[in-house]
Amino acid sequence: MSLFSLTLVLISAAMHAGWNLLVRDQRRINMFMGITVVSLIIFCAPLLLLEFFTAPVFSVVPLNIVFGGAFLAVYYFGMTHSYRGGDFTVAYPLSRALPVLLVACVEVASGEAPTPLGWLGIVLIALGSALAPLQSLHELKLARYWNRTTAWVLLAAFAIASYTVIDRAALRQLPNGLLFAMRYGVLESVVGGILYWLALLALRESFTLPTRLADWKLPVVTTLFIFGSYSLILWAFQSDDRASYVIGLRQISIVLGVAIGAYWFHERGARLRVPAALIIVVGVILLSVA
Repeated sequence: MSLFSLTLVLISAAMHAGWNLLVRDQRRINMFMGITVVSLIIFCAPLLLLEFFTAPVFSVVPLNIVFGGAFLAVYYFGMTHSYRGGDFTVAYPLSRALPVLLVACVEVASGEAPTPLGWLGIVLIALGSALAPLQSLHELKLARYWNRTTAWVLLAAFAIASYTVIDRAALRQLPNGLLFAMRYGVLESVVGGILYWLALLALRESFTLPTRLADWKLPVVTTLFIFGSYSLILWAFQSDDRASYVIGLRQISIVLGVAIGAYWFHERGARLRVPAALIIVVGVILLSVA
């Protein structure tokens, strides 16, 4: 992977861990995520105007935007429920690492399999992510992973893998550059935000919008992190052939999430989670040179 792509992915990872930590600290997750999606739509409206005055994006990849947005809504839904009912250091690592394996399998089916060194990096990332939620090796049991929270995590992981494959295919059809990556991300996020909001309404999930301007600060900051983080990943998709490498390298955010989750939220198990994070780091290094 080129130094340019590597830099994009590392910056994205830091931003991604940051917004997940902001969301984790909220008690009414559905309300907060609903506000975040609305903020995204409002804040990014000026970029949507470019569709009418410059080279279009939607008309080039309309199905990618619609289906990618649908899977993005599924991701929002799965993660809000997993954060609500479980340990942040369980939900976050699993939801971010499982898609790496899924996308790699898709690449094998499409004739673009990772190299042996790439596979080793991917496996190490998956292994480290599986160990990260544990407080001790005695907890290495199926029951530790398969529960109501993990079901939501698996749903989110499937959604991530799905929109990753869709987005990579879309960015290959668009002109190279951050502006086109951002515009695609805006359109997909608008679709995902609308579908997510409709899902909350259909399921009668309660949420309220802030009445004071000051209460919008955190949602807007989180929106910037979400939008900025994934825009960099979309741009990296145009610079690197293998999506599994890009999202695999992004899992360095797991290391940040585990470390801050244990320190900030006082979640136990640091003695095992630190070695697990180091395994992920080794996997990330292998992917960076694969």
